[in-house]
Amino acid sequence: MTAVLVWTGLVVAGLGHALLWLGVANRLHGYGFPRPLVKAIVPLAGIGGITIIVLVVQRFLQRGDATFNPFAVRDAVGVYVWICATIGAGAFVVKPWVEAQRYDRTVLRNWTADRRDVVKALGRAPLHSLKSRLLAALPFNEAMSLSIDRKKLAIPRLPAELEGLTIVHLSDLHMTGDVGQEFFDYMVRQVNDLRPDVIAITGDIIEEHACYQWIHESLAKLCAPLGVYFVLGNHDVFIDVRRTLEELKHAGLIHVGARPIRADWNGVPVTMLGNEAPWLPGPKVGELPARRAGVEEFRLALVHSPDRIAWGRQVDADLVLAGHTHGGQIQLPILGVVASPSIHGARYACGVFRRGDTVLHVSRGVSGETPLRWRCPPEIALLELTAMK
Repeated sequence: MTAVLVWTGLVVAGLGHALLWLGVANRLHGYGFPRPLVKAIVPLAGIGGITIIVLVVQRFLQRGDATFNPFAVRDAVGVYVWICATIGAGAFVVKPWVEAQRYDRTVLRNWTADRRDVVKALGRAPLHSLKSRLLAALPFNEAMSLSIDRKKLAIPRLPAELEGLTIVHLSDLHMTGDVGQEFFDYMVRQVNDLRPDVIAITGDIIEEHACYQWIHESLAKLCAPLGVYFVLGNHDVFIDVRRTLEELKHAGLIHVGARPIRADWNGVPVTMLGNEAPWLPGPKVGELPARRAGVEEFRLALVHSPDRIAWGRQVDADLVLAGHTHGGQIQLPILGVVASPSIHGARYACGVFRRGDTVLHVSRGVSGETPLRWRCPPEIALLELTAMK
């Protein structure tokens, strides 16, 4: 094996090592494992990768071989290098295929995106921590933008009376104080300018006590004639969940995570369902109302994690709205999303999917604990529903 092939193979093996342990971290997070364990996986994998490199180099120096070829070694390190190289090489086939499935064109009939520069609109960067300012200074960071994504979704069982219904889907606001209230005030103005019929927020809203007042000064101004609904996410449990629920409800938002909500939209019965698992308990599937035979209705489910798509199908939802994964925040050329906290890895990191008669929309989110985004701008999604023909 020539030196060029050996070093190319090692680079691919390095990529495979990174993807392997990112995949482990993604799935541990998706199953609700303790946060310190999940956050420790990636740095430990980095240390492990460096350790393997040192062991390989040391072994060849001790042996005094003229040619450096760890792929020829038949021991545990050599086997691991081969495994990682196989994963890395396979990623160049599998990952583009996964990205090609991200937007189901039988459902997504039209999609336009209008990027707004928040810094330019406000006249300043709404950043209030050293970390956020340093990250914002990185080239091509899109965290201080908002993309108004207008998507027309074909829903298999949409009642005729709801043709053209519009829903603004927001997710993952992450009110931490790093990104200032001005950012969320601007977001609210953009949402209200869209004049949606419904607004849905799918979790990770607030995670610092100091930001509670923002709920009343920003989110309370969200306006939709058929209501503003929400569920909580994993970051919402970092502070007082009971107080968070009380503050959001006092601001006029409607919680659907604890019990189903019945409503009437344009003369059509609507059932709204919520799921905040695995971080917060909720009603069991058998306790939720079933679709009524012979009655045309619309069933909307709000979940934090797209991993709840199987639950969405169990409760016979027509449309499931999810967030949590932030679209990966960084999407690489060719490989696309690599970091996505889900039991499915990057499969549902963002996009539009159909499973049977259930449509799933996964938002890229509005903000994040770490304000860093490349090729994955924050999203305000305006969903227009149409019947599937």
